[in-house]
Amino acid sequence: MAEAFATSVASNLVSKLGEYLFAPIGRQFGYVLCYKSYAQDLENGVEKLEISRERVQYSVNEAVYGGKPIHTDIKKWLDSVENKATEAQNLLKQGESAKSACFHGWLPNLVVRHPIGRKMKKMTQVIKELQDKSANSNFQKVSHEDTPIGIVKKPTSTARSVVKKEDVLESRASITEDIIKVIADNKVFVIGVYGPGGVGKSKLLEDIERKVKEENLFDVVATANVSRNPDPKRIQAEIAYALGLMLTNDEPTRGRADRLCKRLESDSKKILIILDNLWTKLELKEIGIPCGYDNKVRNCKLLLTSRYRDVLLNDMVSDQDFRLNELKHEEARRLFERTVGDRVNDPELKCMVDKVVENCGGLPLLILSVAKRLKHGDSAEWRNALTNREWSDAKSLVELNYNDLKDERIKSLFLVCALDPMSIFMRCSLAYCMGLGLYRKFNKTIQNAGERLTLDLRSLQDSSLLLDSDENEVFKMHDKFVDVAISIASTEWNALVGTKDCGFKEWSKDELRKCTAMSIQLSGIDKLPEILDCPDLRILLLHEHNFKISDSFFQSTRKLQVLDFTCLSFTSLPSSMEFLENLKSLSLDFCHLDDVSVLGKLKGLQFLSFHGSTIARLPTEIGGLIELRFLDLTSCIKLKVVEPGVLGSLVNLEELYMEDSFDQWELEGKAPRSNAILSELKNMKNLSTLSIAIPHSAYLSRHLPFGKLNKHKIQIGEVWNWRGKYKESRTLKLKLNSGNLLLEEWVQKCLQRTQDLHLDGLQDGNDSIHDLCIEGFQELKHLHVQNSPSFQYVVHSTENFQYTAFTRLESLFLENLSNLEKICHGCLAQESFSKLKILKVDNCDEIKHLFSLSMTRILPQVEEIQISKCHLMKQIVAYAKANEDKDE
Repeated sequence: MAEAFATSVASNLVSKLGEYLFAPIGRQFGYVLCYKSYAQDLENGVEKLEISRERVQYSVNEAVYGGKPIHTDIKKWLDSVENKATEAQNLLKQGESAKSACFHGWLPNLVVRHPIGRKMKKMTQVIKELQDKSANSNFQKVSHEDTPIGIVKKPTSTARSVVKKEDVLESRASITEDIIKVIADNKVFVIGVYGPGGVGKSKLLEDIERKVKEENLFDVVATANVSRNPDPKRIQAEIAYALGLMLTNDEPTRGRADRLCKRLESDSKKILIILDNLWTKLELKEIGIPCGYDNKVRNCKLLLTSRYRDVLLNDMVSDQDFRLNELKHEEARRLFERTVGDRVNDPELKCMVDKVVENCGGLPLLILSVAKRLKHGDSAEWRNALTNREWSDAKSLVELNYNDLKDERIKSLFLVCALDPMSIFMRCSLAYCMGLGLYRKFNKTIQNAGERLTLDLRSLQDSSLLLDSDENEVFKMHDKFVDVAISIASTEWNALVGTKDCGFKEWSKDELRKCTAMSIQLSGIDKLPEILDCPDLRILLLHEHNFKISDSFFQSTRKLQVLDFTCLSFTSLPSSMEFLENLKSLSLDFCHLDDVSVLGKLKGLQFLSFHGSTIARLPTEIGGLIELRFLDLTSCIKLKVVEPGVLGSLVNLEELYMEDSFDQWELEGKAPRSNAILSELKNMKNLSTLSIAIPHSAYLSRHLPFGKLNKHKIQIGEVWNWRGKYKESRTLKLKLNSGNLLLEEWVQKCLQRTQDLHLDGLQDGNDSIHDLCIEGFQELKHLHVQNSPSFQYVVHSTENFQYTAFTRLESLFLENLSNLEKICHGCLAQESFSKLKILKVDNCDEIKHLFSLSMTRILPQVEEIQISKCHLMKQIVAYAKANEDKDE
């Protein structure tokens, strides 16, 4: 028994000794003996990983083209795959040397094989883990949406608004604080603000929204303007946009309401919904705002404004309401003085100020309007304001300012604005005004007419007929002035504007036959006449209705010059459109369109817009519109066919917009052709504005008309999307495999004038980015260069020569430039990089410092520097000239 036990113990001891002593030895020999197997496993693993990487990269590219941010873990995984795959390939190359043997080929080279085999086995495990990770469910979705505008972010010290103390009106600051306290009360759900038109309710809401965001009182803030004639779809769209919820225009209002309601109910965040300018009761459930019988909103709080307290108290069942009073005299005077400026100190005028301010009744809208009027007025005009109390009436003030307009063209522009006063878009106004012939003196080019239109709109702002705005593309009219504007248009143009209370049933035959302008937008009109009997009609705006338009609708409107259909649906356009021989401007924006062939009969048409429509084919008939000067195909995402020769026939075209639209260009020389080719653009001798996407440079032909463009957005290559951080007039995005395209004359002309340039994939050519443009980047403000290993420098100048470069550049982005060594090599002139504010360098392995000592002069102006994955980076500024020279 004892002997058996001793034998067992001895056996286990030998086994353990073998495990601890011989197993590691065997493993070490395994690195040598199984070397080929390890190499094959690693090679197979790398191959599988590359397949997985391609699949993920395709998804990433698709998301990037759509402008969506990529998840951080996906980016890190791709970086790891790239790094580890490179390491593995290098390891396999090293392994080639392990094939040599010792003792005349009898034994493998243990010294070489052992460490490589060991590394191969470990690397195979790392590769497998990366491969397994790609199969994880988290990798099914590689991107996320941009943060919606309504999401409240944690404010930073730089993000906080800076309001001058002297600009703050004490009464407004006080009521703002009171409303903020009530909003924070968990027992209050609906808050109302009421007061007369022009008292500043909308401005107060802007201040409250800013303060709510700064103090993080809510997670989400969504704002919508309700207006006198509420449009449920527009209100839904404004709220949904703030939430990041996508609603399509072809969805019925009820379906949109259901989706919006579910989104609001499912959100656990604190949401504030601001509804401005209610005139009557708004049915919240029809909009999609979840609420009970007493309008108490689930998961949300409401902040409302109205002129009428009973709308807030009785119709909207507000928990607490605040009256926004007229300004007291001292505050009113301060606001007036701020606008008029030093003229209040004029001895002749100083004594009139108090009485003029008093006549404005404490309404900021009128105070600002009168002050603007008097800022450059003579003493007689001041005396008139002093004695004429009618100036305190909006109607009289609008009429007075309108009658004071010196130019009949600007008066007509105001009447055009009156037809669509809530949002006056530049592009629409230009189409309307040129279609009506208001800019004949300036219509040598569309650009000339557009510049004059901008000045005229500014004149209307200066006359207080339009609200002040920092935007160049959108203007607005105060709702207090809208009725007056419509009244003037009705008198001057016999204009008919459809409202909930007025439409075809109320308009007499005599009114219809006399009218020259008609606007029907979101009115109570549910049916149009079979034939529109308006023989003098010049402009017709018809927006967002579901009624049917008969084929004979336009038989009696042969003088029509401007027609705007927005958000309507057609299987085919009314055949009677062929009678519109005088039509100059046609907008079919956001319309559901199938067949548009009838438009080929409108031979005098100069403006044609399909912006956001569902058009899938631009038929041959459109090529017959040889007078066409403007064609907008922006966001026509279904447009796949432009019939051959159509674009080539539009010889008078000045502006062509194909942003986020057609890109199915055919190659030159293909026969038979079924789609457009780029060389057709050569026929457009007057082309000055172009937005276009070209998937591959192979489609390009020589001598394209791009070099003479005043405005352009040109994208070549499939890596780009249409979203851009900067709104510049001239943007160029190039995906290149070689620098040959850059030598083309039209490209060089574009580079000289481009303001926002993106370059990708340049494999050979110059070592300096600045040398790409022979004449220098004269107007470049933003430069983004990526995935181009040929570049060693941004600027490379010879010694003892003051090189001038990038004098207007404001932002510089350098990404994945594997051989980039320096921003600047050599001497730069003083004005070089003199406006640079933002510099970002990412994944540039060779760069050691950003700035040489000679470039430190620009540092005080730089606002932002970001450096990532630059492994050799030592310093922002080279610390010594000797070190700088050594690095060079």
